[in-house]
Amino acid sequence: YGVTFLFYIVILGSASLMLSSITTEKQNRMMEILLTSITPTEMLIGKITALGLAGLIQTVVWTLSGFLLLKLGGNTFNLSHAFQLPASILVWGVIFFLLGYAIYASLMAGVGALVPSLREASQATTLIMIPLIIPLMFVTTLIESPDGPLAMFFSFFPLSAPVSMMTRLAATQVPFWQPLISAFLQALTAWLIVRTSAKMFRAQNLLTGQKFSLREYIRAIGRQG
Repeated sequence: YGVTFLFYIVILGSASLMLSSITTEKQNRMMEILLTSITPTEMLIGKITALGLAGLIQTVVWTLSGFLLLKLGGNTFNLSHAFQLPASILVWGVIFFLLGYAIYASLMAGVGALVPSLREASQATTLIMIPLIIPLMFVTTLIESPDGPLAMFFSFFPLSAPVSMMTRLAATQVPFWQPLISAFLQALTAWLIVRTSAKMFRAQNLLTGQKFSLREYIRAIGRQG
């Protein structure tokens, strides 16, 4: 339960910083200045990297602290093996945080390009969060049946995999090929979302100062593709 909620909080919290940054720079016109010297893809990758460092440090600190506390507590109080975390979870924790953060930060950036201000982003961000929230609703099933069909599906579906796979890794011994394939699918998804979000920034740059229209927005994306 601790690993599940930890990764949900750090991924969503770090990705939300991207949305705040994008909408702020849109409102003060700083984004237009940035896009005169760099490409939208370069700007997006740079923002994801910079804002992700804080979340990465937070993830490493919390995961390492939990691992050490459980290990020391297990030695002191003779806790069973069920209360211990495998050492490999530290490595996988960094990998799945980075991939999960890249996916959701890119999605948040796309929302930032779509909405005129942060206030209008709440409804859109709720839709984005649903795939990350669903594993929390089935967290007991994931823990009690970590190799069941539902857990397998959630751990391979890129939008729910960062939380679900880490839950499975904390609950049981997962074959090495499964987190490896899950990581590959997340990396591919993150790459596709970054490219799509970059197109949104080019479209939004054309629509600066206009009232938002979904039809015109999609048409602008097509001209920039």
